[in-house]
Amino acid sequence: MAWKLSLKGQCGIVTGAASGIGRAAARHIAAMGADLLLVDLDAGRLEEAVSEIRQAAPGRRVAAAFADASREAEVRRAVAEALSAFGAIDFLVNGHGILRRTAFAGIATEEWDLMMAVNLRGCFLFCREVIPHLLRRGKGAIVNVASLAGRTCSILGGAHYTAAKHGLVGLSRHLAREYARQGIRVNAFCPGATLTPMTLTTTTPEELERVAAAIPRGRWASPEEQAGVIGFLLSEAAANITGACIDSNGGSLMI
Repeated sequence: MAWKLSLKGQCGIVTGAASGIGRAAARHIAAMGADLLLVDLDAGRLEEAVSEIRQAAPGRRVAAAFADASREAEVRRAVAEALSAFGAIDFLVNGHGILRRTAFAGIATEEWDLMMAVNLRGCFLFCREVIPHLLRRGKGAIVNVASLAGRTCSILGGAHYTAAKHGLVGLSRHLAREYARQGIRVNAFCPGATLTPMTLTTTTPEELERVAAAIPRGRWASPEEQAGVIGFLLSEAAANITGACIDSNGGSLMI
């Protein structure tokens, strides 16, 4: 049987959907046929993303939820909005995240807690709210966008960023094992250097060149390239993939 790279008839949630990999993933997933709830804290860019998808994929149902992934009540409300809009949830993409570059000795407790709250607890909260609905359907897929930092260590972010992304990989693996027999697949996606707005605002031109030179392919990835991997992991073409860390880093782990 040949599985198609299609999400036609499915409904799901993409967080961090206002920019970067999350926004590119939302566009790609909608093009694959899915209806989407986009979640982000940037209301202006979030509305832009909704309009962009509606224009590019006519007929897709697209809704937006302004929510802070680190706040339990807001996560619960966002999931409720997805159910209200679509009546069901088939998948979740945790694409939100923040980056801080503070050297270890300078990381304040408050900054450490913020990194964990957004990059790890936020994914936990969304998974916890969505999984019961996937269980009722007897199937579903979750993609947690981690990072190359979750496989090694970050070359641009601080120790707290690396720790949070390692935690997200561990969470993904545990959930995959716990729910595999119940039809739910959970994978960690670990993109390498990607030219997102977050990266471009925290990285100097000299650093961009240095990082590119260290990548075997010799360049940074685009958000669209990373989005294609996420779409694949959600599709039936990845039906036997769960508990995996899927890398897309231009060969960086070979070094």
